[in-house]
Amino acid sequence: MAVRISTLPRAASAAVLAIATSGCGSYSQTAHIEKVVPVSGTVTYQGKPLEGYRVVFIPTDGRRPASGVTDASGKFVLGTNAANDGAPPGMNKISFAWEPPRTGEPGQETINDTPERMPKPKIRIPEKYSDPEKSGISQDVPTRGTGDIKFDLQ
Repeated sequence: MAVRISTLPRAASAAVLAIATSGCGSYSQTAHIEKVVPVSGTVTYQGKPLEGYRVVFIPTDGRRPASGVTDASGKFVLGTNAANDGAPPGMNKISFAWEPPRTGEPGQETINDTPERMPKPKIRIPEKYSDPEKSGISQDVPTRGTGDIKFDLQ
């Protein structure tokens, strides 16, 4: 059978389309939804509230971490699957890292990659707290959740 040159582009397009769409029906990009409980608390450094720090709870059993950012009074609310939805129950290693405030609308934030012009934290904490392996802080999240966790970093 001879293929006419004029039909070759259509045949090639059809083949590419068939290959591109084959097997796509079973693929899903949905993340596993963790079972979570409400978790919130307060972070201070030498008794002063830490503002603008990301608090991260990393489950020791490998589940997805939970995180939240402290407000002006050092309060945080954790989220895992969505903002403020909670954290998985169980033992966690904890880290605390400065997160500069974002400017602009979500998705349209201004990016500042010049270190001299980046906002600085009101209170600086020792670098070890940004590493969950070195912070020396762990927290058990009870199966009922908790709203009164207090971290006073030194």
